Amino acid sequence: MEIISSVNNDNVKRAASLGEKKFRRYYGTFLVEGPKLVQEIVYGAMELVGLYVESSCAVKYSDLITKCEPNVFLLSKPAFEKISDTVSSQGVLAEVKMRTSVDFALDKPIIVLDRVSDPGNLGTIIRTAAATGFETIVLIDCCDPYNPKTVRASSGGIFYTDFYQLSYGEFYDKCKNIPIYLADMDGENIFKMKDIDKVYALVIGNEGSGVSDQFDKLHKRTISLPMKSQMESLNAGVSASVLMYELKKDEL
Repeated sequence: MEIISSVNNDNVKRAASLGEKKFRRYYGTFLVEGPKLVQEIVYGAMELVGLYVESSCAVKYSDLITKCEPNVFLLSKPAFEKISDTVSSQGVLAEVKMRTSVDFALDKPIIVLDRVSDPGNLGTIIRTAAATGFETIVLIDCCDPYNPKTVRASSGGIFYTDFYQLSYGEFYDKCKNIPIYLADMDGENIFKMKDIDKVYALVIGNEGSGVSDQFDKLHKRTISLPMKSQMESLNAGVSASVLMYELKKDEL
């Protein structure tokens, strides 16, 4: 197999462009880096578009290369580094096709993220959502779930969750008849919460300003995590994770 050495090769430039949101949306694909996550893709977690391997790692990843042929690109170190988003790369990454979003059913709990702006927080929430069974994630004015930092932080959770990017109006029209659980410091103690509904939307707000007033017109129940008075709040990813585990504890 021929090694692509030039950083100006069309395949290299195309893959490198996926570091930007506008090109991810244009091509409908995103990058996954590292052997563990790439292996999940290769064995069916999502649809593989192409496998990119640094040539010095070809023997190490020979099984993956064999399984993915002919959609494999062997790259020189400079060409691979042009694509890679990590400081210490492990020499393999995959281009993956995004799932097509279709309308979701309100037959089980969903999580709604309201203006979550930090890619790491979003990835942490996605990871925990996959672990606890929140398969439907609604995004309202959030950062891109396919950002490389988010993909890494999700640790594969992004393969097992579905995303729906809605406006406040679209969310209201879709979910106005189900209970809304808003995460807020002034809410009821989640650990003393009774009568959890079978279907609900758990809303996690922006890291700095919390949940938007746009949710005030919905039937809502405000819930919180108790903490010592010297602490004002928890990281959004941590808060969301604890809430998801507590709400789902009887199902796990």
